[in-house]
Amino acid sequence: MNNNQALEQALECLKNWTVELAKLAGLEDKEGLKLWESIKDIPGLLREYAYYHDRGELLCEYKVENYTVADILIWQMDHFRSHMDRSDASQRYDKPLLIFNTFKTMVELSNNPEHIISQFEQETGTDLPSGWTVY
Repeated sequence: MNNNQALEQALECLKNWTVELAKLAGLEDKEGLKLWESIKDIPGLLREYAYYHDRGELLCEYKVENYTVADILIWQMDHFRSHMDRSDASQRYDKPLLIFNTFKTMVELSNNPEHIISQFEQETGTDLPSGWTVY
């Protein structure tokens, strides 16, 4: 097997894994395929994604406006935790959905940083009406 064949095989594996991750998150295959098409077109994010797939850990080398995948994961977790007090059980901690949404948000951050950064600053996941207070 030459390098191009090995690369194609690895990309196909990641594509299939993305579809499976979507299913585990309760989403449709097409949502997984859409995420995959976005990730594969962003080289730094593709490396992050492959690293997570292979090791189950975040690499945190790819940055947009100094935000890494770990920053987004933490922001996503805050939102999941804010739903814990509510009766909607589908919003409780769900690792596949959390990971899916983390990488989806990183794609969105890569494509439209101003919009996503605004959400980070406004939607803290806290119960406080004003979010955080910076001292």
